[in-house]
Amino acid sequence: MPLIKFLLPVLVFFNMLDAEAGKLYVLPVFTLILALAMVPVANLAQKQLASDFDPLLLRASFSFFNIAFFGIPTVTALFGEEKVSTLICIYLGSALYGDTIGYFQVAKSKLETSGALKEVIKIPFLYVFVAGIVCKSLGMQSLEELGGILKVVSLTVSCAGMIIVGFQLADISLKEVKIPYYLKLIGVRTIAAMAIIGVLIFAEYTVFNSLETDDYKMLFLVSLFPVATNVTVFASFLGSEQEKPALIVVISALLSLVLVSIATLFLM
Repeated sequence: MPLIKFLLPVLVFFNMLDAEAGKLYVLPVFTLILALAMVPVANLAQKQLASDFDPLLLRASFSFFNIAFFGIPTVTALFGEEKVSTLICIYLGSALYGDTIGYFQVAKSKLETSGALKEVIKIPFLYVFVAGIVCKSLGMQSLEELGGILKVVSLTVSCAGMIIVGFQLADISLKEVKIPYYLKLIGVRTIAAMAIIGVLIFAEYTVFNSLETDDYKMLFLVSLFPVATNVTVFASFLGSEQEKPALIVVISALLSLVLVSIATLFLM
């Protein structure tokens, strides 16, 4: 509850204030399109590889990229803390999808349509997103005195997301987990995400070329990021099926550590 209702919205709002205005209106488009484009990929994967996986939860698993919990420490290590605000811009498109369509999909796996819509309205991200855009357009910036507090919030968000996954895995017998099953799903997801983000980067670079080199690198790394813990957080919050989402989050996180490390050798 504190993670969804308070910590993450606070982090998003103040990083929006510190982000470059041009990037704030461009970068979220990439991840919003990526999230939407992953839905038909998930539908195909569900039909061909995972008929026993709830289709709504699988769509969320394919469209939710761990840009906040996994991405913040990764980008901080590779590009420095000053680039976190750029990552938050990238995150906004994913979060806008995740906290509306994505959250609705997870809610629909447990509730009727009207109940799912009511749950979406309760999520504070939409209001924080609008408030951030309005405040940024008015020229507001976060206070320097809040820098230390925001670092603590950022670390707390990163840790809390993975702690939740750990709790959800506590009762799962890992010996019975079908690793090839999850690796196939994650493989399809990763390859599709790389292809989609590659096309988007090529189009933007060819037509506008308005971003910095590090921005393109961060966007590409997003395609290698694991399934966001939001899937398990939302599933737990709503009382939906939790075992498969938790497993795909953990296995994709382990795989992402390898993939991001390899990509770093070529990008940095």
